[in-house]
Amino acid sequence: MPDYETVSVDIPSRYCPLPTLRHPEEDVMARRTAEWIDSFGLPLTAQQRVRLRGNDCPGFYGRIMPRAPSDRLQLAVDWCTLMFHFDDVHCDEGPSGGRAARFAHLATKIVRILEVPQAYVDGPEDDPVLAPVADLARRAHRWATPTQLRRCADAHRAWFLAVLWELGHRAARSTPTLNDYAHMRQHTAAGAATLCWAEIIKGREIPERELSSSPVRALTELAFTTAAFDDDLFSYGKELWLEHARGGTPSGLSLVDVLSREHDCGRAEAMERAVELCNRLTHRFMSLHHQILPGASTPLRDHLAHLAHLLPGNLDWGLTADRYRNPDGLHPDAVTTTATRTCSPPAHTSPPPIPSIAWWWDPLDR
Repeated sequence: MPDYETVSVDIPSRYCPLPTLRHPEEDVMARRTAEWIDSFGLPLTAQQRVRLRGNDCPGFYGRIMPRAPSDRLQLAVDWCTLMFHFDDVHCDEGPSGGRAARFAHLATKIVRILEVPQAYVDGPEDDPVLAPVADLARRAHRWATPTQLRRCADAHRAWFLAVLWELGHRAARSTPTLNDYAHMRQHTAAGAATLCWAEIIKGREIPERELSSSPVRALTELAFTTAAFDDDLFSYGKELWLEHARGGTPSGLSLVDVLSREHDCGRAEAMERAVELCNRLTHRFMSLHHQILPGASTPLRDHLAHLAHLLPGNLDWGLTADRYRNPDGLHPDAVTTTATRTCSPPAHTSPPPIPSIAWWWDPLDR
């Protein structure tokens, strides 16, 4: 085991033949989002400010939408910056006693404000995060269609419901089964809540008949789940470091821990199994993407492009963001995670023996 003053994790080779692109105005968006956060007077400690900068939200969204106008992309960057703070305080690292009740109370307010911005009423009992949420909602309502706004609210409901599922496991100190974790991870990672902003920023509404078709649903779930599993890989060193600092054990809510429990194996083997699964998912994503693209409408092509940028962009971002290298905002470079990427297809490309996601390999009709 590594010395816990620093943690080093080496991820086995990841199959991902897609290129990573960067937005040319990430620095500009970083400055704007810092000013935006400051304008609300959030009670942030110096440590929290370091962590907000270290999340590199312009770098994250800049890799998903590398050609978007920066003034429109700023909406997603601001949302990402605020929601990482919300996630840290209310989902992962806040006080455990009564956490689910506090989270549910605040989450329902956030969803309602996204639906109806004027529902926000500033009061002394309100969490300070709600004022910037209301600002985001007002900006989104100026640009988005009614369908896009509904999709945005529904995506946040899915995320928040999944977080409550996760909080239940944390409270019970239990590790979910692989079958449950595999289909829930896209939601606990806010997959749809992250990408719903891309449709609003791009401006073109994706026809429902295309977005809800089986192939596109499968492809979207593949992208969200693969990116979330990759999060588990490049955040694993952070989890180990934080759990040691707290004097505890890992939460069990990581693909590596789930696989270790499922197969009764050590962490090294579980990491190998995790990467093998990610490689298999990526291969299926590539195959299905090629199947869907020729017949896609222009708005759907935008969506497919965002998903294709997400996979390599998320990998690249996660390996460099200080969110994972400086776990608590006080220990720069406490965690080092290294990984290589390969364009060589994996040996195993058949459906994994996980019933909740195996349908992604079914013959899919449009």
